[in-house]
Amino acid sequence: MTIVRQYNLPNCTLILQGLSDLNTDRQFDVRPPLSMLMSAECRFLGNSQPLIGGRDFFESLIKAVSSYAQEFLSGVPSLTVDTSHSTLVRLQRINDNLHRLTVQYLETENNPVEQLKPNLPTEIELTTVQLFDLVEAVDQFFADTQTLPELSLQLAPVSKHHAQATEPLAKRALPAAVGISSLAVAAIAFFFVPIPEIQRPKDPIPQPNASGSVATPTPRGAGTPNPNPTNTPNVTSTPTPTAKVSPSATVSPISAEKLKESEATAPKITDSGEIQSLNTKLYDQINTSWKNRPKLDRDLIYRVTVAKDGAIVGYKPVSPEGADEKKTPLPDLLYKPVGSKPAGEPLADFRVVFTKGGVLQISPW
Repeated sequence: MTIVRQYNLPNCTLILQGLSDLNTDRQFDVRPPLSMLMSAECRFLGNSQPLIGGRDFFESLIKAVSSYAQEFLSGVPSLTVDTSHSTLVRLQRINDNLHRLTVQYLETENNPVEQLKPNLPTEIELTTVQLFDLVEAVDQFFADTQTLPELSLQLAPVSKHHAQATEPLAKRALPAAVGISSLAVAAIAFFFVPIPEIQRPKDPIPQPNASGSVATPTPRGAGTPNPNPTNTPNVTSTPTPTAKVSPSATVSPISAEKLKESEATAPKITDSGEIQSLNTKLYDQINTSWKNRPKLDRDLIYRVTVAKDGAIVGYKPVSPEGADEKKTPLPDLLYKPVGSKPAGEPLADFRVVFTKGGVLQISPW
């Protein structure tokens, strides 16, 4: 009996097919172990061409993905090279948001699956989101003890002394030298500043007024003394009433029309790293709020606008079925501004899909 193991992520799906060892006593378990791999298939969202291969392909894939992810996150190039599978799967960095996955299919007599493939490399460009969904699928495979339990991956930390310096030594030492020089100059300048003399405050001297009487000085803080207390009538000033603000008073939110005008005139976020960070924040808050997932007849597609801090400031359905927004958590997650919204705040648009299978898919618009 063929056993299928499937690891689903929003942007990547890893499917393994194989058989169980007939010599073991656990072949009749509810979830029998998959000990002999027949084929491995990897699919990516938005790419109709799947990657299919046998055990050699799968072992090379998981080793290349794990090594590349470690190198990408640490910034230190990996020194380990697997000579037996190094020509099958390779990962190369194009820029901060694109990565090239190259698969070289080789004709072998013991692998009928790979004999169907031409002896030509297959290249697929992956976004950073797709890459880390593939890393998560590989991690789920290693956490599954019922699938190829004898296959393990040994990762070792790479020492920092293998990393090449990105700046010359003179340029890196310049800020420290400037800081020390500035501190020395400031210390010399303060050395020549004289110590200020402290004088005791003197009592005020009474001054005679025009009528010849001496005005009594008013203590400090009691107001300005009256220069002619005998001739000036008493004037009672009426305080101006101040408006009292009720503690329960609230400011009305801005209208939806003004919010749409602000979104239309706001600049777009173009930095790939910031878009990737907003994509992750948006997925986390929608996936957490979408707890009771109703059964959908079709996929609900929305165009969601997100502010720089990750708040959802607007959304609109792309498909006619997306008008049924009550089946999604978007109305509850919509940011309701209070007072005046800052003008010119950068925004980013994302494509959010609520699939009929209950899977959430988010990608940049």
